Amino acid sequence: MSSTGLVLERAERTDLADPSEIRLAMEQRLAALLDGKPGIPPNLHGAIRHASLAPSKRVRPVLLVLIAQPSPALKQTALDLGCAVEMVHTASLIFDDLPCMDDAQIRRDRPTTHIAFGQATAILGAIALLTRAFGLIAELETIPHQTRTRLAKVLSDAVGWDGLVAGQEIDINGRADLAGAEQVETLNWLKTGVLFVAAAEMGAILAGMNEERIEAVRQFARHFGLAFQTADDLLDGAASAAQIGKDVGKDGDKATLVSLFGAKGARLSCEEHLARADQALLASGVNGAPIRALMARLFDLRQAAAQ
Repeated sequence: MSSTGLVLERAERTDLADPSEIRLAMEQRLAALLDGKPGIPPNLHGAIRHASLAPSKRVRPVLLVLIAQPSPALKQTALDLGCAVEMVHTASLIFDDLPCMDDAQIRRDRPTTHIAFGQATAILGAIALLTRAFGLIAELETIPHQTRTRLAKVLSDAVGWDGLVAGQEIDINGRADLAGAEQVETLNWLKTGVLFVAAAEMGAILAGMNEERIEAVRQFARHFGLAFQTADDLLDGAASAAQIGKDVGKDGDKATLVSLFGAKGARLSCEEHLARADQALLASGVNGAPIRALMARLFDLRQAAAQ
């Protein structure tokens, strides 16, 4: 047993192993957490629910639970951690869609939050989700406070000035200066990969994995996230908004692996990252079958939309 004392025998673990079941459980928990409380202005509450409960694959929180493989005693904790990650992700999408950022009109098959509720309320809703995520972690009394602190730090690092925020700044004000695949991949890492890694690492910490296994989980999620972003770039130039539920053609003449190497080269890069992700997953000792099923469905759907 690891130093956190959280690892239990596999036979004692829950049946939360199917990605679809986890997503359903996650969405039910997220809806419960977002129920109105006295004092929340109705318009703000509506914006938060509009952004958070829109149709989504919930890839990041589902990945967290699949890696954690929680015991019955930690099932609710794993779901709450996943909801915290999803709140952060949703907040980042609200910010990303603003007129001063990507100026998007559609997200998750519905009008973007600032279109539906106005820019000011959209920004306030994103801030509310971002801060609530860390409050949710602080309230996890089923795990030691040292573990809660570590989980909060992992998520904070992913969001901060050398994480998602840095990626957004480069995307807006530094994209024209990117030269070569390495710099583009660094941007992809900051915009997408960091939150994939944070979610996976949080699941590994909850499972009580040792540092060697946690590092393998990080490497898996890094390559998974980079493959995901490359697939997204392919979709931006090939799919329709109706197919993927958000605006397309937003990359324009921005530097991406697609613009650097063409669609064929970008697909090869995506496949290489997926292969490396699979190798790291095997090294992590995590039950890989449901994670591979998640990845197969996700990338099959994205490939079909891009054709």
